[in-house]
Amino acid sequence: MCPRPPADDDLDDFGPSKSDQKKSMERLQALGERLAEQREDQLRKLPLDEVLLGALLELKRLKAHEAIRRQKQFIGKLMRHADEEALLNALNPLRNPALLRQLDLILERLMQQGDEALSEVLTRFPAAERHTLRQHVRLARKEREREQETGVTAANPETTARHKLWLYLRELAALAS
Repeated sequence: MCPRPPADDDLDDFGPSKSDQKKSMERLQALGERLAEQREDQLRKLPLDEVLLGALLELKRLKAHEAIRRQKQFIGKLMRHADEEALLNALNPLRNPALLRQLDLILERLMQQGDEALSEVLTRFPAAERHTLRQHVRLARKEREREQETGVTAANPETTARHKLWLYLRELAALAS
């Protein structure tokens, strides 16, 4: 008896790769570093738990390079449990409607052109990861094709691949500013 080869759907169940997890943690650490640049009164207005707030304030006090490096790693670890979307919304310079419109246009171009539009995004946002961006675009395009074939849209638009692509672009814009 020959074992059956895995279907394409079976391969998607493994979750993110170890390198994707590491890149995600580096992004969270970068967001934590951006938070640490804020003034204390601004930090207190953000939706932070007490432990993360204390770690951010402690980072401002440290002077030794190695201690700062370790504290940034600790902040990155604490950021895993923070509400990243709420922090990005509060911290984000994307309250600028013109920038939001630009991101919408970039999203539409990615959805229409796919890989051809990737180079523009990669040059505009240096923190962008080609693999992650391609994966988000591929999943969003596949989801759109499936919706067009069946005529059924997602019940919760915040769980769609397109929304995840939008969040990734917004995060890249926040890190670029």
